[in-house]
Amino acid sequence: MSPRFRSVLVLLVGGGVLTFVADGLVRTPGLLVPRDFLEYWSAGRVNLRGGNPYHPTELLAEQQSADPTRADAVMMWNPPPALALYMPLGACAPRWAMLLWTGLQLAAVFVACDLLWRAYCPVHRWFAPLVAVSFVGTWWLVSYGQNTGLLLLGLAGFVHFTKSERPLAAGACAALTALKPHLLAVFGVLLVTDVLTRRGRATLGAGCAVLALALGVVLAANPLVISQFIGAVRTPAEGAVPLSEWALPVPAYWLRMWLAPNRFWVQFVPCAAACAGFLGYRSYKGSVWTWARVIPLIVAASVLATPYGGWLFDLPVLLLPVLWAVARFVRDGKWRLAITIVWWQAALTTVTYATPGGLHGYWWVAPAALIPCLWVWASDR
Repeated sequence: MSPRFRSVLVLLVGGGVLTFVADGLVRTPGLLVPRDFLEYWSAGRVNLRGGNPYHPTELLAEQQSADPTRADAVMMWNPPPALALYMPLGACAPRWAMLLWTGLQLAAVFVACDLLWRAYCPVHRWFAPLVAVSFVGTWWLVSYGQNTGLLLLGLAGFVHFTKSERPLAAGACAALTALKPHLLAVFGVLLVTDVLTRRGRATLGAGCAVLALALGVVLAANPLVISQFIGAVRTPAEGAVPLSEWALPVPAYWLRMWLAPNRFWVQFVPCAAACAGFLGYRSYKGSVWTWARVIPLIVAASVLATPYGGWLFDLPVLLLPVLWAVARFVRDGKWRLAITIVWWQAALTTVTYATPGGLHGYWWVAPAALIPCLWVWASDR
């Protein structure tokens, strides 16, 4: 038997087994569909037929077809280009789509961790999956059926291709971070201002091209989607909770509650300050700026200063600074410290699942997950 034939046979048999197992899962009556997954599935389905994917009534009708017990719509607030990813989901039956989506998110997390590990440590790649499995964001990502695994993959691809001096591929990967631009605002602003360099223009151009292509696909199915998105943000329909009324686990929200509860713009002050600070730092560094070296701090600052979001299922992007710190310890032969970080992240994961409550109450998780990074940041000064 030739090696090629053997490989094809293994793929066919493995694919058949996976399909059989997946079919058994989707037929299981007790299989739970993650709460937030249906927002992506229903939005993709609505947009495919030319409806309004930002209207709660249309989303709820689709969500109830998959989960009859659902009383209120879970809104999808991602920008219109994101629908290019969700429309294929909407073309599938909800349970099959859920399995595909969950597999995609987990694959994105593990591939991203491998890319980041190779960028920061040349050996012991087997340690990267341990960090991913222990991390709190990975578990909540799957529990809620969220999309943050793709954001992490976008960041990891950007780091990987930037280090290998492939700006077009780096920009294409960075486009994935536009799924939740508010979560990585500092990174986005720095990416745009990097247009002053030749490499930065190539990166930004590739990212914009990918987003334009995605938007074109979405507009082909629903030419009104841009105006629908703008209208939903400005004046949410009945049944949709405005962004200004969300209770959030981020410092910006609590700052607003303390200073001016009725002034939504206050939540954007920490993000604006972080962007201004990093722009000044970028100007100071000039030609010695190195994305791979600075991006762990950029991502951490982006998440901590985000104006909204920052939920537990948004935290997979923090795997970038955490993995960077672990890789540094492994590279330097400090295995005890590296293993301690893994146990620390596993403890955080356990505590979040053992202490049920409103998601806005987990404000302490992101700072706690970043504590091990402080040692490395301090030593780099």
